[in-house]
Amino acid sequence: ALINVIGNKDLTWEKTYTTSIGLDAALFNNRLRFTFDFYSKDTDNILYNVPVTGLTGVTSVYRNIGKMKNTGYEISLGGDIISTKDWFWNVELNIGHNSNKLKDLYKQKDTDGSYVVKPVIISDGSSIAGTAQRILEIGYPVDTYYLKEWAGVNPENGAPMWYKDTKDSEGNVPGRDTTSNYAEAGYYKCGSAAPDLFGGFSTTLTWKGFDLNAVFGYSIGGKIYNYSRQEYDSDGTYTDRNQMKLKDGWNRWEKPGDIATHPVAKYNNQDKGNSASSRYLEDSDYLKLRSLTLGYNFKLPQWGIQNLRVFMNAENLFTITDYSGVDPEIPASDGSVMGTAGPAVYPSVRKYMFGLNLTF
Repeated sequence: ALINVIGNKDLTWEKTYTTSIGLDAALFNNRLRFTFDFYSKDTDNILYNVPVTGLTGVTSVYRNIGKMKNTGYEISLGGDIISTKDWFWNVELNIGHNSNKLKDLYKQKDTDGSYVVKPVIISDGSSIAGTAQRILEIGYPVDTYYLKEWAGVNPENGAPMWYKDTKDSEGNVPGRDTTSNYAEAGYYKCGSAAPDLFGGFSTTLTWKGFDLNAVFGYSIGGKIYNYSRQEYDSDGTYTDRNQMKLKDGWNRWEKPGDIATHPVAKYNNQDKGNSASSRYLEDSDYLKLRSLTLGYNFKLPQWGIQNLRVFMNAENLFTITDYSGVDPEIPASDGSVMGTAGPAVYPSVRKYMFGLNLTF
């Protein structure tokens, strides 16, 4: 029998207050359509599994940790560009944006015995060893990455480098320097996981009996931590597995003076270059063609058939992204990197389907 969860008698419900305003408009006999929605959502008594000392028998406990504010908008714009007897062309676009900010945080016991509000370091929820941690701090988004910041490769010896604060005689921090000692590197806020804009767009084109429909999805802004790279782009740290092929534009340090994106590769490398840092933090921007459908409609009244539609549909035909992992939409989880402790991460399956619809 093991203790799994410690009770908290002070735990209470979260409370959320939402205010929203919207506008719907249709012009030119509904040829042009517009929708705008704005919302503001305030959440109090946020529930969170807060890390605690393992001396209690567990490593975390649920608490009401503070207040958070979400604001955002959604815009939809659609129009029938061509609408005649034989031709019809329609385009639909939607844009979404959400931003959040921590407004208050619970107090913690300080070294002098007083209770003060201090930032809380949390994981990114992936349950992976060496997780990319995040920070809960008033005034910042709750999904802000808090990592040692990658400073590149030392051109003289090929060693990995990170940033560290420089301090003057009075303890102030006037600037930053670089170090190849991972333990000396400082922690910095390295961006947010949340995208700036997200949504999709679609278009439908018909000509006589033919119809064509395409649906796209996109995301702009935001960061994603590539755990697979930390495992396979490790400069030779692991001797029992292969290393990934470098992308176009990446290069490995080989000799003094090389300006490289990757440190020197060594067998059983102990330079800590693959330790958690912003080295593996990448942009999560993408554009996806989610579905493409082409069909043709036959009119067969002589056979008692109002309409016979034959169509071909394809899903997940392509993704345009600079992310070097499997899929920027698929988050990492425990076992997804090696595929040994759980299900591996697989890309979105490309599907093709042929079919027909009968209307009597």
